[in-house]
Amino acid sequence: MAIDLVKYLSEGEGTQKLWIDFNAYTKKLLLAEGENPWANPASYMSFYGQAHGLVNADVVVIDIWDLFHHWMLEDEEAIPSMAGKKRITVAAKAMLEAYAPRELLAEVLTAISNNYGGSVPIVLVMPSPRALLIKANKAANSVDVEPEEAHIDTAAMYVADYLRYFSEVDLSGVLMREDSDSMPGSTEELSWYQPIYNVAKHYRWSVGMHLPFSNDGFNVPDDVNFSIVPAGCSVAESSQGRDISKPLWEAKQTVSPAVNGFNYLTIPEDTTPELVLDTLSSLRA
Repeated sequence: MAIDLVKYLSEGEGTQKLWIDFNAYTKKLLLAEGENPWANPASYMSFYGQAHGLVNADVVVIDIWDLFHHWMLEDEEAIPSMAGKKRITVAAKAMLEAYAPRELLAEVLTAISNNYGGSVPIVLVMPSPRALLIKANKAANSVDVEPEEAHIDTAAMYVADYLRYFSEVDLSGVLMREDSDSMPGSTEELSWYQPIYNVAKHYRWSVGMHLPFSNDGFNVPDDVNFSIVPAGCSVAESSQGRDISKPLWEAKQTVSPAVNGFNYLTIPEDTTPELVLDTLSSLRA
């Protein structure tokens, strides 16, 4: 049975939970330049097991966009299957329906569940439907698009169908990321993702939003179980997750424990292992 993600993140049990994005850092550390960890399930499990152990992560996080990125680089049929159509939603639809990356992710999630299920929560991280439309069109057609409500609603339905495929795995949640260059303008725009919220509720997954606010954030819809926002922004105190990456690595500030919830951080890929270990140890002290 999957772990309740929100409850897990809010119960420090003496040591506050850290959600760590270590993908870029550990790829630089563990893989040869250009090496694809997603070549097959065994190669990804080998990479992820080492990566997760290096930082002693409190959450198992699988980055779906990282999978698609390598798929588009490695599979010569990937980009042609997505490209050339005028409708904004076509590229994302073709990506989500592609058999090879979907099956690869299913096998990886099964192995991840066997290895980690019941001990730490397993979370899928992916671009929001808005961000996915923009990224997919940029990758497939080298164009910048500005999705409208109808496009985003359609993309949300595609993502919801995609997530249903993994319903048999012990997932604890799904985290959607917004890009700073294409932020939704209001809480109402986040409600356009309703098909995803419905799927998450049906399978008892927690659903979260990672929002790159500056200082003028807004509240998330009731269907969103948690959010992650930059430390210091206007809604940081009311958000369960604080992204402490900027003050931690750029400003070199001492970061206090979150009043409620958890701290989130991304490890820059060029950070030295010694600094990473010292920093994580300090945060957990």
